[in-house]
Amino acid sequence: MFIGVLFVFTLFGAQLLRIQAFDASATQAAALSKRSIKLHTPAMRGQILDTNGQVLADSVERFTISADPEAIQCYVKVKGECGWQGVYQAAADLSPKIGLDVARLTTLFTKPDTRYVIVKKDVSPGEWREIQALRVPGIAAERTSKRLYPTSMALGQLVGYVNQTDQTAAGGVELMLDGTLAGRSGTTIAERAQNGAVIPGSQRVDQPAVDGRNVRLTIDSDIQWYAQNALAKQVTAVKAETGTAVVLEVATGKIRAAASYPTFDPNDLSKATQDSLRNHAFQDAFEPGSTGKLMTMAAALERGVVTPDTGVIVPNRLPRAGMKFKDHEDHETEYLTATGVIAKSSNIGTILVGERVPPGEMEQTYRSFGIGQRTEVGFAGESRGALQKASDWNDPQRYTVLFGQGYALTAVQAASVFATVANGGVRAPLSLVEGLYNDSGTFVPAPSEQGSRVLSEQTATQLSRMLEEVTGEDGTASDARIEGYRVAGKTGTADRYDEKLKGYNGFTASFIGYAPAEQPKYVVAVFIHKPQAGMFGGALAGPVFNQVMTFLLQRENTPPSTPSDLDYRVWAEERLSPQDPDVLSDARARRDGL
Repeated sequence: MFIGVLFVFTLFGAQLLRIQAFDASATQAAALSKRSIKLHTPAMRGQILDTNGQVLADSVERFTISADPEAIQCYVKVKGECGWQGVYQAAADLSPKIGLDVARLTTLFTKPDTRYVIVKKDVSPGEWREIQALRVPGIAAERTSKRLYPTSMALGQLVGYVNQTDQTAAGGVELMLDGTLAGRSGTTIAERAQNGAVIPGSQRVDQPAVDGRNVRLTIDSDIQWYAQNALAKQVTAVKAETGTAVVLEVATGKIRAAASYPTFDPNDLSKATQDSLRNHAFQDAFEPGSTGKLMTMAAALERGVVTPDTGVIVPNRLPRAGMKFKDHEDHETEYLTATGVIAKSSNIGTILVGERVPPGEMEQTYRSFGIGQRTEVGFAGESRGALQKASDWNDPQRYTVLFGQGYALTAVQAASVFATVANGGVRAPLSLVEGLYNDSGTFVPAPSEQGSRVLSEQTATQLSRMLEEVTGEDGTASDARIEGYRVAGKTGTADRYDEKLKGYNGFTASFIGYAPAEQPKYVVAVFIHKPQAGMFGGALAGPVFNQVMTFLLQRENTPPSTPSDLDYRVWAEERLSPQDPDVLSDARARRDGL
């Protein structure tokens, strides 16, 4: 027996020597691992600011309060024992601090078979300090953050939103610049005692959180707010499905406003619909209709096919590709100038002008304006629109594209077309980000991109003067006129393609323009989709343009316009002859084999 007992104690001694001497480091690490927990410290997302520094999105520190039902029993001990009395007292003391009734807290604190229950989320730092002061064992907090959007619905679809559960980016600028805004979360190792409480002084931070960087946008929140409200009132008044308004700075291509309606409040996603989460200015592509005639006329002027005063005989119907094209309203044969074709928004006149430009060259003109490709902005989910190669156009499409049907673009692309003309024929790359802030808080401007010349300055000047007749006495946009200023622009009414129905359903009414025409600073583009009260761009979109542009002119203290040196006519001076070689007509087109 003595030898047997000695042998057993020898084994015990050897094992003890191995654990405490030879394997001491490994044993300590294993013990530490069992009593340690790994916590992730979230980074605070960077701020999103407008061009003037106004906060559009911000993150604030919040805490999620949790409880250990077993440890909380020791809040009050009776005869040295933990039990129900500790639970009841903890619930009573915490109730006014946490904002939950005693019964609810008691239920949470008595959950069986668990050492962890969430008590309350979205607790402010001040509230957490008051809870901490009670020193209730088993009550802990995890640092989180909450995203706030001070401008609410005015910029919801542009700034975007984050998922409420984990604060990850889900749309808009939040998603577009997530790599800059998100930062990098940190990791904290903490040791817990047997009762579940964190051992004081035992925490060590393996990797601190790195907060995201701030971003400044080109958006001017005052312009955005005004455009958003004007648009919302009009969309509601005409019972439209959606509406979009874009404000571009002509010389720089900076987007100063991109409003959409209906919109949503990124602070409360419970009422947001899937469609309202979309930014229609960047993500919706549609056929432009008559605003697209600007590019057709630009191609013809640039190639010397017409001049602003070229006569055009516009019949009631024009046979092409087995179809008979017509203008929006029936009329007798009209004798217009090329300027009049734009002012009266004649489909037939536009075909007679545009068919004299080879399809391949017409396609190239559209692409030089940025059609069929995403803008330089890189907005999350941005559409490139749709523009087929000219070689793939079917027979009717050869003519429909000339007056804005048969291809698709976005609102920002359409606005950029007019900004190019207003900028003397130079297309300025579009931008939405003014710059970023580095780790030291210094603002670093975004690199500027070189503009590209699309039209000669002469063509742009002629075209701009022609667009002024759209808001003139014989034009289609009297509602867009602004007293004291020369306004250049174009109305549009386009059949709207419905993806669900796989066919046309409703209209897109639009007006895009700028003022003063002789020295414009901004382009304002307004689109009203599927209105129920009317269909014409001048009557539906023109008033919104008028309100927004008037606001801009007043804000900039823009002096009244000076008279133009160019005098273009809408109507031909006398009845034109189809035999005249300088007049565009169906008869001449047939003679020329078009």
